[in-house]
Amino acid sequence: MPLPLLGASYATSVFIILPISFVIYYVGWIIYCRTLHPLASIPGPLWPSVSRTWLMYHMYTGKLEVAQRNLHAEYGPVVRVAHNEVSLSEASAIPKIYRTQKPLTKTDFYPTYRPIGISDRPDMFTVTDEVEHANHRRIVNPVYTMTSILKNESAMDECLTWLVKRLGEFADKQEVMDLGRWLEMYLVIICPSGYAYDIVGVVFFGRSFEFLEKGFDHLNYIDAVWTSLPLLTFAAVAPTYMRLFIMGAAVLNPSTLKAVKAAGGITTAALEHTARRRNDSEQENIQRNDLLSQLFRIERQRGAKRDFTHREIALESWGGIIAGADSSSIGMRSVLYNLIKHPGHLAKVLEEIDAAAAAGLLSSPVRQSEAMSLKYTCASIKEAMRVFPPWQIHMPRHAPPEGLQLSGKYIPQGYRVGISPAIVHFDKEVFGPDADDFRPERWLESQERSFAMDKAILGFGAGSRTCIGKNLALAEIHKTVSEVLRHYTFEMSHDRPWKTRNSAFIMQYDITVHVKRRSRK
Repeated sequence: MPLPLLGASYATSVFIILPISFVIYYVGWIIYCRTLHPLASIPGPLWPSVSRTWLMYHMYTGKLEVAQRNLHAEYGPVVRVAHNEVSLSEASAIPKIYRTQKPLTKTDFYPTYRPIGISDRPDMFTVTDEVEHANHRRIVNPVYTMTSILKNESAMDECLTWLVKRLGEFADKQEVMDLGRWLEMYLVIICPSGYAYDIVGVVFFGRSFEFLEKGFDHLNYIDAVWTSLPLLTFAAVAPTYMRLFIMGAAVLNPSTLKAVKAAGGITTAALEHTARRRNDSEQENIQRNDLLSQLFRIERQRGAKRDFTHREIALESWGGIIAGADSSSIGMRSVLYNLIKHPGHLAKVLEEIDAAAAAGLLSSPVRQSEAMSLKYTCASIKEAMRVFPPWQIHMPRHAPPEGLQLSGKYIPQGYRVGISPAIVHFDKEVFGPDADDFRPERWLESQERSFAMDKAILGFGAGSRTCIGKNLALAEIHKTVSEVLRHYTFEMSHDRPWKTRNSAFIMQYDITVHVKRRSRK
């Protein structure tokens, strides 16, 4: 019978032809990407130039910023990090990519972070439509001004007082303390960045999350953020067609399933906290100034006209829980760690704080306006946020219809371009030949140079998409660093460098210290 023979022959042909076809296709694709592709002239090694798996691999390892630094060191200021994506290292490219006028469109990297189940609209971070973003920002922007933030300064001071008290307990017991946990994920007897989350609680919701009082992450918010971020960021750098597979595979893996559930938990928390505060605000006769109360007033006064509902307010709550505490606590860790590792600079900060306290220029706790008058301390904070910004991957945008001319290379329409704070913050043309060093004095040498360096800082983004919570984060950091160092100093308990994991926001670990009281000033 001929059919079985035909079937066998056909099967044999398939097993031969298919592999050969795949080899021919991928060899052709590699040749195209390296020679004929519109980005073929952009320098870079073979692997990233032919797929997005280079980005995926280094995001999986948690060391993407290291890999990008190495690429730029070898290939120059313009480097291809995927077949359709380019990374820049020069500060001169910032105003071209992150514009205020005619901003470039965000890529599909961002919607991966969009919360599900809160609103039909994306939040301000994940929205890619520039008109929609501008309209939403125009509504909520007054709530995030420094003047508005400081209406809650007395509530912030209550958390700061708790923090100082908790640190005293460590000092008195002479226990080695994990500073990383202290400022983000403290456990039962460690009092860390529950502080930052408590600040987010009082400023956003008018009530503390009680991390400091209870001494641990009793709501699991901190764990939820740091469990879900690696998965979300890995999916965000992957090709769009792979994301559903990645999230589906996550459900089958117990550890990543935990991340998926954690992300859902944060969404639930945002909705619950918003609903609770909405109910409270309707029943209270007094006018409160926490951020949610101000947003509720906007909804009542102009919500119908601007299509701004409780759902959009819940999105703001979600953003506060996800990013509001992380950027602050990462910044605080960076400042304190760098000062500990550079005792000469720490001594100058302490001398400045002591002199201001002796002159009666500091309240207790230190007020934001007083903290900003401590010039060397402010310079140290800027320098720490430069050498170790909270966000450490490049922020991709689509090249406009006319394309972009960047550092001598042309990027055609639609292709992705971005700059990482972890790369551009070391641009020697802007920050000097010692850009790799922690040296706060660079910010005090001349006003002109300080202004130029400020324009090259990307820790909170730039242009029309600058982080709307920047003022809150900076208020937390300046007040906390000044008040904490007024009372305590720290010494590392070991000589190892800290450990980090980059999940867009970058987590620091292994910062164990001795806490010591200082004489009262």
